[in-house]
Amino acid sequence: MSDFEWPPKSQTATYSPRKPRPGPALCLALVVLAGFLLFGPVLNYYQQWSLSKKIQAAYLAKDYAGEFRQLTVLANMGNLDAQGYLGGMYWRGEGTAQNDEQAVHWWRKSADGGNAEAEAALSQAYSLGRGVKKDNDLAVSLARKAADKNNANGEYQLGVFYSLGQGLTKSDEQALYWWRKALDAGSVEAAYSLGQVYFNGLGVKKDDKMGVMWTRRAADKGHPEAAYVLSKAYKFGLGLEKDSQLAAVWARKASDQGNANGQYMLGNLYHEGDGLAQDERLAVQWWTKSATSGVSQAQSAVAYAYATGKGVARNDEEAASWWLKAANQGDAGAQSNLGNVYSQGLGVTKNDATAAQWWLKAANQGDARAQSNLGVAYSKGIGLAKSDADALLWWKKAAGQGDVRGQLGAAYAYANGRGTARDGKAAEFWWLAAAKTGSVDAEFGLGTLYYFGIDGTPNYPEAAKWFLKAAEHGNAQAKTYIELMKQNGLLDSKTL
Repeated sequence: MSDFEWPPKSQTATYSPRKPRPGPALCLALVVLAGFLLFGPVLNYYQQWSLSKKIQAAYLAKDYAGEFRQLTVLANMGNLDAQGYLGGMYWRGEGTAQNDEQAVHWWRKSADGGNAEAEAALSQAYSLGRGVKKDNDLAVSLARKAADKNNANGEYQLGVFYSLGQGLTKSDEQALYWWRKALDAGSVEAAYSLGQVYFNGLGVKKDDKMGVMWTRRAADKGHPEAAYVLSKAYKFGLGLEKDSQLAAVWARKASDQGNANGQYMLGNLYHEGDGLAQDERLAVQWWTKSATSGVSQAQSAVAYAYATGKGVARNDEEAASWWLKAANQGDAGAQSNLGNVYSQGLGVTKNDATAAQWWLKAANQGDARAQSNLGVAYSKGIGLAKSDADALLWWKKAAGQGDVRGQLGAAYAYANGRGTARDGKAAEFWWLAAAKTGSVDAEFGLGTLYYFGIDGTPNYPEAAKWFLKAAEHGNAQAKTYIELMKQNGLLDSKTL
């Protein structure tokens, strides 16, 4: 009923407020850690100093397993900073198996000793419900404790809670206040969030230039999501001059840091040949990286590549598999395409009922192609009970969005009194709308409508006009009507 379609979502310049990153809020400079040891017990001072040097060496060498082992020893000696940082390694799964419960265990030990970084990290755990039962009130309390000690992560976290209305009354102004305090304390996350504030006009007047300024500050300090947003800004010319090459530069920086959105963007740029030499093979590679991380738009892009054989060998089974992943995340376009897959039996066993179910999911989200397909399914009773009224309902929804097949379906229903009383004027309205797009079927439909008359009175000049247009575009039936009009003396210079 419809060819596969994949509209890259990156073509829409949309920004959204950012929730807390899944990584820990805890940041610890190992060089500083050694300084804190001066305040530890004198008897184990040299032992702790030695451990701190080993930790620093392992950190610089990216020997996470070695770093984890030495931190464990130091944490068990009661060092608050080591306990906090050990919790971070458990949280991220660096040097050890990822374990939220152990992360919370060590953060709590450190927080009980008054460590502000650990309080901020523990706040994040409670806000996300990782390693502990979700508790917004406790999350806010811990963030405020850290913020009261001028801790940047605590201040940032409070801003997040105000922005989301999580555990606190939602307030863009309060979010802005706390993010500015966090920024002054050195928070890169706060700089990124301020960029989002200005892009979206949250508590301030919308200002893309200010959005770019704060986003660039975060991106320059290695914030991967900020690099991705900066790439979008350059691609669409938001707050700065459009520059496809710089869009590609920042998309690659985000991608190289493992940012899934940046990887999706980079795939799009390779696909479009925008700022980079077009390369469908590389587009698929980057989309796949992003898709594996769960970005639904990238999953749809990979599915589209497999369905069309662009950048990768055509494989209907792989296409169906990726569309299913995206569809299960609520991606309307993927749901619509998955309906097509089941309708045509491409890579899956043909199943009209399943096709209709996926179209209905997509249609309820406003997908015009799915709405048109549902109209056809209801009209013919394919995959669901036949219903002319429901067919017209969905065709009109699609038609209202400019979908030509929906316009043709609605015109057909009104012209023939299917699911509604016959209404020639309504049929004329929708066929004219479709004809403006060059639809030959609409041109022929208008020819027949005027030939037999909207209200029973034929309009042969208009009929001839539209039949000729359709005939010029190859419609055989229109040619037959033209010959019939000639034979009946209805087509002459006066008629034209």
